[in-house]
Amino acid sequence: MNSTTNEQNLKIEQAEKQIKEIHHPSFVLKKQDDDLLTTVTLTNELSAELIEFFILHRETGEKYPFKAQFANGAHSFSVNIRSFIKQYAPVDPKEHFEFYFTIRYTIDGHSIFKDEPLSLNRFDHYESYGLTEVQDSGHRLYPYFSRKTQGFCFTINIPVRSVRYIKQSTIDSVQLKRDTLTLTGTIMTKANPINRIDTILVGRKFGHRQTIHSDHQLIQSEDITHLYSYNYQINLDLADCAHEFFLNKTGDEDFDLYFELYLNGLFEPTVIRVSNPSDANAKKNYTYFSHSYGKKTMVLAPNFTGQSNNFILSVTNFQKESFEYMKELLPFIPVLRPFYSNRSIWIIGETPMEARNNGWNFYRYMRQTYPEKEVYYVIDSHSPDYAKAAELGEDHLLIYKSKKYIWTLAMAQLLVTTEEPYAILPTRNPLWLDVLSAKKVLLPKNVLGLHNAKSTFEYNTKRFKADLILVSSKTEKRYAIETFNFPEEKISLTGLPRFDKLLTVETSSATKQQILLFPMNQESGLHYQSDVITHMALCFLSLLKNPAFLDFVDHYHLDVVVALPPSMLHYLSAFTENNCTVVLQSQEDVQQLIKDSKLFITDADPIAFDFSFLLKPVLFYQPDIKTHSSEEPFDSSCTYLNELPGEITTSEESLIHLLDQIGQNQFQVTRKNQQKVDALLYYHDTQSAQRIYEAISALLH
Repeated sequence: MNSTTNEQNLKIEQAEKQIKEIHHPSFVLKKQDDDLLTTVTLTNELSAELIEFFILHRETGEKYPFKAQFANGAHSFSVNIRSFIKQYAPVDPKEHFEFYFTIRYTIDGHSIFKDEPLSLNRFDHYESYGLTEVQDSGHRLYPYFSRKTQGFCFTINIPVRSVRYIKQSTIDSVQLKRDTLTLTGTIMTKANPINRIDTILVGRKFGHRQTIHSDHQLIQSEDITHLYSYNYQINLDLADCAHEFFLNKTGDEDFDLYFELYLNGLFEPTVIRVSNPSDANAKKNYTYFSHSYGKKTMVLAPNFTGQSNNFILSVTNFQKESFEYMKELLPFIPVLRPFYSNRSIWIIGETPMEARNNGWNFYRYMRQTYPEKEVYYVIDSHSPDYAKAAELGEDHLLIYKSKKYIWTLAMAQLLVTTEEPYAILPTRNPLWLDVLSAKKVLLPKNVLGLHNAKSTFEYNTKRFKADLILVSSKTEKRYAIETFNFPEEKISLTGLPRFDKLLTVETSSATKQQILLFPMNQESGLHYQSDVITHMALCFLSLLKNPAFLDFVDHYHLDVVVALPPSMLHYLSAFTENNCTVVLQSQEDVQQLIKDSKLFITDADPIAFDFSFLLKPVLFYQPDIKTHSSEEPFDSSCTYLNELPGEITTSEESLIHLLDQIGQNQFQVTRKNQQKVDALLYYHDTQSAQRIYEAISALLH
C-alpha cells in the first residue's frame, strides 16, 4: 500500500515537473475599441486542453470566468473593458486584475488541472496591438505584465509605467570628433519590439527641448525570452547646438538626453534617459567643445550624473577673455603650483548662485574665527547672496569663471564642496580634476540617507575621489562605509556647520503656533518626472482642503505655512487659494522657518532631519508614490529606512490620524523618535564648524 502511494506521489511530482517545463506556441492580445481579444494556441504535449479563461481580482481573490471560443486551432475570449469595470469594480476603484487560464493535462490516464497566469514565461511567441492606457468615466486603466509572474494584468486608477518593458539600456561609446558628439549603445526590450525612437535634448533649468538625430537597428530577437536587442547611434552637432543656444541666450545649463521609445502595441511613447555607460569613468570620453561668438565663449562638455549615470551635456558660458586665459594657463599649472604651496589656499563653495548652506556657514566661521587664513568662497556676481558674502570681505570672494577664480582654483591646497562638486568648477569636464592638486573634502548639504547620492559620493569613482567626507553620527558613518565604500579613516564625525546656529538656544525666539508643509524639490524633466511633481502637489493641496485637517488646525489654533520648492512654482496660485501662508524655499531662511514651526510634514526632504534635531515631531507623507515613480519612496539602499525620526504614511486618512495623535501628545516628540534623533546626531552642540576645521587641518598635515 505504502509502495503504491509512493509511486503515485513520484508520478505526480514528475508530472508537475513536466508541466512546468512546457511552453505553448503563441499568445496574442489585441485591443479593438473597447474590446480586448485574447488568443492562445496550446501545445500538443500532455494532451493539454483549455477549460476556461478567467480574470483574477488580486485584491479580493474573486475569479470572473469566460468561456473559451475555439477556431482555426486557437482558443480565444473577448472582454469589453468598460462593461467589466461597471460590473465588477467598486465605486472608487484602485484595483489589480490578472488574466488566467485553466488547463487540463492528461498524464498516464490521470487528469491534472492547472490555473496559470497568461504569462510570457509560458509561451514561445507573443504579440500585441493597441495596448495602451484607457480612460472611461473618470477611471484610467493601465495594461502591463506582472514582474512576479510575467502574466498579463491591468489596473484601474493605479498608474503603471511602460518602462517595465525596457530591460536594459547602455552607452557603449562616447566620441567627440571636431564638432560632432556621437553616442552608441544598446537597448533591450521585453515583449514589445521598438517601432521608432526619438531622441530628445531637454534643459533642466529653462526647459529648452530639441529633437536630435538618431538611428536604431534590431540586432537580435528571441521567441522564448521575448527579448529584442537594438543598437543605437546618436549624433549631436555641437556647433549647431551652440548657435541655437547663443540665439536663445541660454545661460549655464545641464541638458538631459532622453529616448522616446514607441513600442509595438503601445500608442504612447515610453520615456527613458540615455544612461548607463559601460565605462562611465573613462576619461578619454570626457573632452569638451568650445564655440566663440563676439566676446563670449560657450563650452559644451559631456558628462554623467545621477544614480544610473545619466548622460548630460553641460553648457557653460565664459567671457572669451577668461576662457582664453584658462586655456593658456592649464599647461603651466604644474610648473607654477610649487611656488604657491606655502600659501595654503582654501576654496569653499556650494553652487555659484548660493551662499546659505553648510559651505557658506563654514566659510563664515573661518573668516570670523581664523581671519588670517587664506580662505575663499566661490560665488557668481549675479547671485542674490553676493552682498551678504561681500560683507566678509570682497577680496576673499572668487567670482565664478573670472581669471582670479581660475588661477586660485589651480593653486589651491584645499577644495571644500557639497554633493555637487562640479558646480563650482569651470566646466563639468572631469579633465579639470587632473589639473587640481587640492585635497577634496565633501561637506554634504544634509544628513545622508534619504536620497541616493552614490554616483557622487562613492569613494571608488574616478571622477571625484574625495579625501575626506564629513558626517554627523555613527549611523551616518556606517552608511558612508556600506553604501559609498569610504574607508573608515577618510570619514570624520563632525556634524554640519549649519547645526551650530540651529542648535543655539535663543530665548527671544519661541516656537509659533505653526505647522510647516515642506514638499521636496524634484528634478523636472519629461513625462514621468513631471507626473511625480504634479501628483505630490495635488496630494498636498488635497490635504489642505481636507475637512479633518482643517478641524485639526482650528482645534489647536495653528497657522499653516507651505514652503514650495522650485519644482512646484507653477502651483503657487493653487496653494495661495487655500487658507495658508505660502513661501518659496529658495527665498526663505529655511532654518528660521523650522525654528518657528512646531510640526513638520514632508514627502522626503532631508531638512526633516534638522527639524527632528530640535526634538519636534516630523511626518513623512508618501501618498501612493510607488505607483507614480520608478523609484521607491526612499532610497532602497537606505540604511535609515527604519531609523527615520518620524512616522511614514501613505494615505491622507492615516496622516490625519497621526496628526491627531501628535496633538494629543501636546506636540512632543515620542520617546522612540527621540532615540532615533540621538542615533542620527552624535554631537548635540554648537561646535561642528570647529571640529571640521580640526579634521581638515589634520588632513593637510
